[in-house]
Amino acid sequence: MKKCRWGRLAISLLLLSFSFTAFAAPRRLVLLEVDGLNEDLLESAMRHIDPATGKSQLPWLSYIFSKNGTVFENFYTRGISLSAPSWALLVTGRHSVIRGNVEYDRYTGQVYDYLNFFPFYLSYARSKRVDMPGVEVLDRAGIPLLMDRFPRGQVLQSFQLFQRGVRWSTLKDALARRFSAESIVSMLESGDAPSYDSVLSHAQEAELERSLQNPEIFYLDFFTGDLDHEAHATSDPKALVSVLRGIDALTGRLWHAIQQSPLSHETLFVMVSDHGMNNTPGVISQTFSLPDLLNSPAGGAHHVVTNRHQMSDFKIRGLDPMVRRVISPSSASFYLPGQASRYPTAWLDIDGNERAAVHLRNNDLNKLHILLLALQRDDLDARTRRAAAVAVREIIERHRAGWTKTIEDLTAELDVPLAQPAAGDLRQRQEFNDREAERSAYHEYLSHLEALLRLQPDEQHPLKEKITSLIPEMSLGDNNSAAEIEHYVVGPAAGGLVVDADGRLDEERSFCFVNYPALLVSQRARNVPQKALDSRPIDFVAMRLPDREKEHVYGLYGDADSRLLIRTDTAGRIAVEPASGAWRAGLPLHLFEDPELHIPAGIDRAAWLSAWHSEREWLVATHRCRYSNGVIGIVEDLSPVEANVPGRPGISTLALRYEQRRRALVQADFQVFAADHWNFNVRFPNPGGNHGSFLRISTHSVWMMAGAGVPARHIAEPYDSLSFAPTVLHLLGRPLTTGDAVDLQHVP
Repeated sequence: MKKCRWGRLAISLLLLSFSFTAFAAPRRLVLLEVDGLNEDLLESAMRHIDPATGKSQLPWLSYIFSKNGTVFENFYTRGISLSAPSWALLVTGRHSVIRGNVEYDRYTGQVYDYLNFFPFYLSYARSKRVDMPGVEVLDRAGIPLLMDRFPRGQVLQSFQLFQRGVRWSTLKDALARRFSAESIVSMLESGDAPSYDSVLSHAQEAELERSLQNPEIFYLDFFTGDLDHEAHATSDPKALVSVLRGIDALTGRLWHAIQQSPLSHETLFVMVSDHGMNNTPGVISQTFSLPDLLNSPAGGAHHVVTNRHQMSDFKIRGLDPMVRRVISPSSASFYLPGQASRYPTAWLDIDGNERAAVHLRNNDLNKLHILLLALQRDDLDARTRRAAAVAVREIIERHRAGWTKTIEDLTAELDVPLAQPAAGDLRQRQEFNDREAERSAYHEYLSHLEALLRLQPDEQHPLKEKITSLIPEMSLGDNNSAAEIEHYVVGPAAGGLVVDADGRLDEERSFCFVNYPALLVSQRARNVPQKALDSRPIDFVAMRLPDREKEHVYGLYGDADSRLLIRTDTAGRIAVEPASGAWRAGLPLHLFEDPELHIPAGIDRAAWLSAWHSEREWLVATHRCRYSNGVIGIVEDLSPVEANVPGRPGISTLALRYEQRRRALVQADFQVFAADHWNFNVRFPNPGGNHGSFLRISTHSVWMMAGAGVPARHIAEPYDSLSFAPTVLHLLGRPLTTGDAVDLQHVP
């Protein structure tokens, strides 16, 4: 039966080859979203001829897109090559307000876990949530999805990261298929049965094919994570091509269904991936454990927060799909033993594989905590007690203006009256409840700031106030500056607090400090059995530096002698310069020595790299380099996120400021990028490939289109994620007011 079906499909596709209507105006969009597909892998597989057939081993992708559609040969992830931020860029066409796969509110500890479906489905079933967390964040920020450009009744969306609602009928159908009599008989006969994922995929595909027959539905998408899952598990080309063959067959079936639909000549068929994957045949990716380093005395003896259990702890509790926060306590904590559940001081987003985002508790909160613990002691000598009390007051005074402003501004934002949700509107009810919970959590944080501002520590007697009323629990406070990250207090010095000759606290001798960029890049693997791997598991550390008048500045730290500065001005131009002032090989991103750097002939490399250029000029010059769009990506990833929050139409000034603040509060202190073929995923070993870096193999994505309005051509000009949604919507006659749409007829 299956052979007959495929034969009929092949005949149908051949007969329908005339149906490409390149310049008809499209009205319907069918979007195939493939997670983790690298353009180089896809192109290589399409070009490979299957000796059994004499045709491409991916015949439908080759036929539909490569031969009869538009292929963007140099399409790149903009910013960090992680699923949540990458898809956010693609499905909105806007600069992202989501910068990681998991984010933490520094004041309240709220976790934004964008990749975990299980809590969403459970909450939806209990009428607690309507949309995936990423959709909630974008809605609050006033940023619509691509599908939101169509009326709700004209949309069919598959199951994915940025998902609105749940189609229970599809889940029910998938469950029925999974436990059908046919499936059970197959399992008994062969000892095997189709996975629920595959059954759900078939159920979604069947629903999409049925919906294509409805001329009132104009947006349909299908999401598949099969390749991403396989590519993390193995770098074996045969295994990856096997998954690609499945995607190729899926593409053929979708194209056939499109051609049989009443809007076949008005349908735009698009295939896109969010990022590439760092797969190299014969190379096994190695994991470096940042939680272990940060738990250790050398790393600061932090109690560490992650959003998943580490593999070393993967027992029964590791199977809990509802987990959002896991605390790994340090047995060597310098001043917080037994306080892991209250005061974890390092929070990590390590789902990025090749990249990790690190949040550290505010440096001065650490100092205050250490000093307050000392002041509680009844055996502290009078001279040290007086010096410690003075130091506490001085730290508070340094923050008085800033904390007072935070209290006043955030209180005003929280006092904005909330509109009562309309009866029966679950989304409005959910947002109303979220705002109420946020109000309580933020007021709790502010109450601690107010208590600190009132504190007048006694210089003669032990501290009477409870530390828990002064130092907020499960909170990190404000971000650290670059100087604080390089001189970060992790505990009291081994000899305790030291008072100088003038009776003042000697901070340099009283506290133990860690320079985190230097510590991280100094790590070495004791045993590296693969030639492809460097003994240095960490490539560089990136963080935001103090602004220079009207410029934002970002620093890349390779080691003490290898630092790179990336600057942006108010016109959106970018300039890059070595911190030492002299260009040389070996600096982060390795631009100076990269043979693929494409700059005008006769121009000195160092002079060009240090000059101001537009983003377009940077992309054209660097996209074929080893780090492709790393310069632009750093700016996208580290730039002030609050500037990208437009707010909903008609939003008040205070409400907009509140939403911008919420997005700013989830930004990490710094980003850590793994060396080639290293990763930070301590939940699974990920021996295949990984992503998250700015390496070209991880950022080189896929964008292909066919059908109405699309000419047959390959475009070599480089583009990134911000061009995707504007171009698609422009073809559909629904243009965005932001972003740069690609003119398919006139692009070089």
